[in-house]
Amino acid sequence: MTEQRAITGDTTERRRYRSLKRRRIRLLLDLMGRVDRPERVAAALALGVGVGLSPFIGFHFILAVVLAWIFRLHKLDTVLGSFAGNPWTLPPVYAAGYRLGRILLGFPPVRVPPLRWERILHHDFWVAFREPGFSPRLASFLVGTTILALVAAFVTYFFARGFLRLYHRRHPRVAERAARRREHALPPTTAEVEVRPDQRVH
Repeated sequence: MTEQRAITGDTTERRRYRSLKRRRIRLLLDLMGRVDRPERVAAALALGVGVGLSPFIGFHFILAVVLAWIFRLHKLDTVLGSFAGNPWTLPPVYAAGYRLGRILLGFPPVRVPPLRWERILHHDFWVAFREPGFSPRLASFLVGTTILALVAAFVTYFFARGFLRLYHRRHPRVAERAARRREHALPPTTAEVEVRPDQRVH
């Protein structure tokens, strides 16, 4: 009996965990603007990831909102994607981007020495660029990190688009509900606008 109770308890805990996990996924999808098409949601996320990993540290949030407004994408999706740039991901990305930019631009290691990970995200981060060779160091950093950010954005787009399409196929009710919401959100066309008798031209 004790073993059966233990097994039953483990099964119940697993079901609760799966249910909680599903609720988190649904909440995340709701936050990502499940009303939009998968392509637009993926584009917003990819834009946010690209901005979050870009070399313009300190301006990621502002850039994400402004670019989302310019391209008419879901601002919340873009901001969520920008969280890809955080204290755990930026140091390796910036260090790798710095090295990539140095290689692509052809600067020798003597002129452009490696950038230490521990210096990144510190308040004196830009001190590393004040030493001799400021221009090639800054150019290496900007070029390399921008390329990595663009690559990460493209990968995010295709991955997110595929995941959301698969989710819609497995949950057709969600796709139908999203389509109805999009139809209600669109402004009525000229043919759909009802002309009242008093508005007709005699």
